[in-house]
Amino acid sequence: MSEFRQQLTEPLLLQIYDYWNSLRAGRSMPARKDLDPGQLPRHLPNLMLIDVLNEPRRFRYRLIGSRVVEASAENRTGQFFDEVAFFKDNPNVVKDYMSIADSAAPHLSSEPFINHSNKMTYKGRRLLLPLSSDGETVDMLLAYFYFTTGPYAKR
Repeated sequence: MSEFRQQLTEPLLLQIYDYWNSLRAGRSMPARKDLDPGQLPRHLPNLMLIDVLNEPRRFRYRLIGSRVVEASAENRTGQFFDEVAFFKDNPNVVKDYMSIADSAAPHLSSEPFINHSNKMTYKGRRLLLPLSSDGETVDMLLAYFYFTTGPYAKR
């Protein structure tokens, strides 16, 4: 995974990845119960937790950080991806989530971000990290958004 780590050029992405990696403790991925929000206070506004349900495979927003909600002007907590128009318009984003759930490997990508109130569009990098209750099956994803343009970008 050191090759993957080298892709993370922003310090905030490195911090999230290194925290996740430290929780693995020899496993392929940590469990949700291993996460301690107290260890991530400055990162919480940009974090999301996504439930991964299998048979059939679906994704549901469990927790969405306040900055992500504010940036999108939409709180999708509790909604399934297939109920959200964004995913119908951006099917490649769903493919990324599917890939992580299948491979149990971290993933970094760029993602368009749209404010649904004022229609402002900006860019961000999305770090997806798998979580597993049983150490084998991905049942949750930790997502971190790093905004690169717009009012939420770190300067």
